Amino acid sequence: MELNQQFAALLGLESALRQAGSLAQLGYTIVNQSHGCVPYSQGVLLLGEQGRHLRVAAVSDIPVVDATSPFIAWTERLARHLAQSASFDQLQQWEPAQLPEALAREWREMAPERLLWVPLRLAADDGRQLGVLLLFRPTAWDERERGVLTHLAGTMAHALFALQRRLPFQRLVQRLRRRRVMLGVVLGLLLIMAVPVRLSALTPIRVIARDPQVISAPLNGAVTRLEVMPNQSVQRGDPLVQFEDTELASAFEVAQRALLVAEAELKTTQQSGFMDPRKKAQLAELASRVRLRQAERDHARSRLEKARLTAPGPGVVVLGDPDGWKGRPVNIGERIMLLADPAAVEVEAMLTVKDAIALRQGAEVRVFFDSDPLSARAARLHHAGYEPQRTPEGTLAYRLVARLDESASPAAPPRIGTSGTAKVYGERVSLFFYLFRRPITSARQWLGW
Repeated sequence: MELNQQFAALLGLESALRQAGSLAQLGYTIVNQSHGCVPYSQGVLLLGEQGRHLRVAAVSDIPVVDATSPFIAWTERLARHLAQSASFDQLQQWEPAQLPEALAREWREMAPERLLWVPLRLAADDGRQLGVLLLFRPTAWDERERGVLTHLAGTMAHALFALQRRLPFQRLVQRLRRRRVMLGVVLGLLLIMAVPVRLSALTPIRVIARDPQVISAPLNGAVTRLEVMPNQSVQRGDPLVQFEDTELASAFEVAQRALLVAEAELKTTQQSGFMDPRKKAQLAELASRVRLRQAERDHARSRLEKARLTAPGPGVVVLGDPDGWKGRPVNIGERIMLLADPAAVEVEAMLTVKDAIALRQGAEVRVFFDSDPLSARAARLHHAGYEPQRTPEGTLAYRLVARLDESASPAAPPRIGTSGTAKVYGERVSLFFYLFRRPITSARQWLGW
C-alpha cells in the first residue's frame, strides 16, 4: 500500500510540474510537493547553469524568498562551495564534517545534519545542469530514495528548460521586427523613460509616543503587583508599581532602633559627664555614631519609600501584559512601562534595506492607518537611522520616525499602537531609474561593481 501511495505521489508531482505556468509556480511545486515522494525537512531550489552563479529561487514552506535573510545568504554560500567539487554534477550526500569550519558551524545552526545534493541535469542537451535542489533532513538517504530523486531531477530539469524557452508577447515581438515601428517604439520609450517622477517607498508603520517618560526600577527587587492597567490615565503621584518591601521595612525598623540606642547612649554619657570628666571624652564619638545611625535610618527610609513607585506626572500608561510582571525580579534601571501624552504621538516605520531610498529630514510622508485605509494623513520625516537594524522577522531595515502635520491634518491624533502603511517620498528621478532601480542594484551586486 505504501508503494502505491508513493507511486501516486510521483505521478501527481510530475503532473503538477507539467501544469506549472511560471518559474515561480514551478519552483514552489518542486520544493513543496517533492516531500510526498521522498521525505525531507527543508528543500531549497537554486538556479544557475553548470553550478555557476547559483541563486535561491524557492524555499519550502516560504512563499516569498527574501535575499537579505541569513538563511538564504548562507545557503547560496554553501551551494557555491559545493559546486566547486569535482562531482558537482552527480547526486551525492554531504555532512558538516566535510566542510570548512565556518560553513560547518553555520550549518549546525541553520539546518539539519544531512544534505542531499540533487543536480537538475537536462538529458536532451548533453546533461547540461540548469540548477540544483538541496534537501536537508537529520537522517541519510537510502538507495531507493536516491533512485527516485534521480528520476525526478530529470523531470524537473525538463520542466525548467520548457518554461525558460517560452517567449512572452511573441506576437508583439513579430510586429516590432519592422524597422520603422521598432524605431518609433524605441524613441517613444526613451522619451517616456526621461519623464521625472518622485522616488517613493512603501513601509509598514505604527504609532508611538513622542518623548514618553520612562518608568524604570529604582532598586533591585521583585514586583509585587502593578497598580495600573494598560492605557490607563494617571496623574502626578498616583501609584504605579508596588515592589516587595518586607526586607526593606525590616531594614528600616532595625536602623530606627539602632538610632534610638545610639541617642540613649549619648544622652546617658552627657548626664554622667558632669560627675565623671572621663565621660566627656566619649561625647564626640557618640555624637558621630548618632549621626551615622541617622544617615542609615534615612537611607533605609528612602529605600522603603522607593518600594512604591508613583507617577512623576500626568499621562497614559503604555504597558504590555501586566500579569507578566507579578513576582518578576528586576534590576535598577530596568524599564517597566512608559507614561505618554496621548496627544503627542509620532509614526515609526522600518524601511527594509532593499527598499531604501535617499531621504532627507523633512521629507514628505503619506500615512494610511489600517483603521481608515481610504484617508491619508500628511507627515514629515523627523529622523532616519544611518545604520540598519535587524527586525523580528530577521530582515535588515532602517528606522524612520515621522511626525504628523497637524496643520494639514486637523483630525484627532491616532491612538498609540495603531498600525498602517506609509509612503515615503524621496528626490525626483527619471522614470527609467524609478522602474529599473532594483534590477540595476541586483545587476551591480551580481557583477561585483
